[in-house]
Amino acid sequence: MLVFALLSYAGVSVSAISIAMAALALAGSVVCVKFAPVVVAATGKSDPREVVADEFAGQAVTFIPIGIVSPGQIWATALVGFLLFRLFDIVKPWPIRKLEKLPNGWGILADDLLAGVYAAIALLLCYRTGLITGLSGLFSSDGSSINILSAAFLGIVQGLTEFLPVSSSGHLVLFEHLFGLSPDRPEMLLFDLAIHIGTVGAILLVFRRAILAFLKNLCEFRRYGKGLTEIYKNSPSVHFLLLAVAATLATAVVYKVFKTPLESARRLPVVAGMWLVTGTLLLVTDFRGRAKVGLRQFAIIAAVIVGIAQAAAILPGISRSGATICVAILIGLRRRWAVEFSFLIAIPAILGAAAVKFVGSYGQIGSAAMPVSSLVVGAAAAFAVGIFALKLLIKISRTANLRFFAFYCYILACFVLVYILR
Repeated sequence: MLVFALLSYAGVSVSAISIAMAALALAGSVVCVKFAPVVVAATGKSDPREVVADEFAGQAVTFIPIGIVSPGQIWATALVGFLLFRLFDIVKPWPIRKLEKLPNGWGILADDLLAGVYAAIALLLCYRTGLITGLSGLFSSDGSSINILSAAFLGIVQGLTEFLPVSSSGHLVLFEHLFGLSPDRPEMLLFDLAIHIGTVGAILLVFRRAILAFLKNLCEFRRYGKGLTEIYKNSPSVHFLLLAVAATLATAVVYKVFKTPLESARRLPVVAGMWLVTGTLLLVTDFRGRAKVGLRQFAIIAAVIVGIAQAAAILPGISRSGATICVAILIGLRRRWAVEFSFLIAIPAILGAAAVKFVGSYGQIGSAAMPVSSLVVGAAAAFAVGIFALKLLIKISRTANLRFFAFYCYILACFVLVYILR
């Protein structure tokens, strides 16, 4: 879907896009037929979820016959094509279920290819009947405001990318550019505040037990000693609080000193370069040996280094979560504590950045004419998807699988560079 959308947006000819989709379908088919039987034998499942090449091929088939798509209809076409393929893949109309019984990986592949054919026919009907034209209006923008569908999409992007180590700011710069939205308009400043509040809500919900335990322990600090030094050494909550304060102050100082050059870097070439940096950092971290330092042994100077890494994430393309988790692991903190420390210090960082932006742009925000529905939908989407993204990252980071996000960053950077140079 993304390849189709980006090629269409870059103005590639219809025949070239069809050839590219056919090549992707062929590549997915070859991989599926060659390797699916091995996966079936290893898992004992007739259609293992580990096999995704069949769905990749089927989705590519959906876009092969699509003709000329006007610039304003690209994203609506891509989204409808994706949803139609998923619908036919789930519902499995005749004779898809019969095709599943074919042997040696052909059954796994054939049902998705036919689902792609059905989706392609349905997509052409949507296009010819004007449904795509109507839906494309939901993505349209005059650069000053956004509608409900765009708000939901940007909220989902924020919720996913704020916590997954792929840079939310980089994605928002990219999609604001693609959607023709102006991030400096009062309406977009207000919307940005709303979706950041949604992501903070996700952190509070996912880490609610850890936060409550921290507050309870913090209130009982007197039982850990009489002097500040003794309490700091013995109380885990006081120790964590001072680490968080040190990291947050480091972030604030770096932001204050380098605010202008960092915030002026919201350009696609910078985003692409920083995605390469983020990908490399994730890759290096995944190959690091098992860290042994617990949070109780984590020093103030180490927290300051993590805080500086967090400040670097002001650059679009540098992931806040990726930078803080990776730096914490690289200087010795165990993966579990690196994740929790990263997201708990994110609360003051995100709220602080939002407060600074609100105060600095109060006059502009006060004049914003953003529909309340768009604000609510965007914040709710960021909150709901953020919960999923947080739980996913916690699981993945503990099993040293950050390299998959590194590859994603590399691919995305290459796409942006191709788009810039087109």
